[in-house]
Amino acid sequence: MENKYNHGVLFYHEHSGLKDIYEGLGEVTKSLSSMCKHLSIQLSENEGDIIKYCESIKNDKYGSEIDILFILGGDGTVNELVNGVMQHDLQLPVGIIPGGTFNDFTKTLNLDSNFKNASSQLLSAQVGSYDVMKVNDTFVLNFVGLGLIVQNAENVQEGSKDVFGKLSYIGSTVKTLMNPSKFNFKLNVDGREETGNTSMLLIANGPNIGGGRVPLTDLSPQDGKVDTFIFDDQSFSILNDIFKKRDSMNWNEITEGIDHLPGQHISLSTEPNMKVDIDGEISLETPIEIEVLPKAIQLLTFPEFGKS
Repeated sequence: MENKYNHGVLFYHEHSGLKDIYEGLGEVTKSLSSMCKHLSIQLSENEGDIIKYCESIKNDKYGSEIDILFILGGDGTVNELVNGVMQHDLQLPVGIIPGGTFNDFTKTLNLDSNFKNASSQLLSAQVGSYDVMKVNDTFVLNFVGLGLIVQNAENVQEGSKDVFGKLSYIGSTVKTLMNPSKFNFKLNVDGREETGNTSMLLIANGPNIGGGRVPLTDLSPQDGKVDTFIFDDQSFSILNDIFKKRDSMNWNEITEGIDHLPGQHISLSTEPNMKVDIDGEISLETPIEIEVLPKAIQLLTFPEFGKS
């Protein structure tokens, strides 16, 4: 295969969800080396390193002719690269290779959940433009959540995620649903105000969250808006209801317990202040301001079956 790119940089860190990160790197670089004339492999040792490397790339201090970036890791690591690209205005395509527990956005990009298969798919992937959420001063690709989704993540015991993967979340989810915490909220979506009391708020840019798919059929990370879901009821009936597919035109008519508000500008405050989960990382607190940045990042996307 003819090299598509001059110089690619592959970011990774040793605490990836892969059993053997270095064996994984070997498999991944077989594919990426055929895409790039020169491939640099960069270890991220500490949180924030990837953002610093992006700054070096912007200032031409990292290397010459860099024209593509790759990331091998989970959703949190992907989020760090997204922030590096956005903060330093790197107009470079990004290839995401799954290396975590859920790897939600790779599903949105039609990439296989296996890192080896996904890296092979990148050989024939196409560049697509995707929306990004700016949440206060942080950039978010996939989702913003608070309430049950944060409570669930915190109930996963320290270290169990690496050992049991998705299984650790099953027990945690049941525990969370049995003892949910509710909070008061004030929400403004494109000038429409909502207030109330809830156990969970979810603001989705991508359709895949926590290993599952949001059943809103027309939810898209390429339409210039995000979709806010307000959970009115914390009972188990929500779990049954949320798996029924529907579109935004009839969601609020046929969905019990979950209200839907699409929009581009969102303000959210809570009483008390709540921790906020962004793409799997609990790193913010309310109040938050969200702005959708349309088509702000370029991501390698594998064509859907039957489409060129």
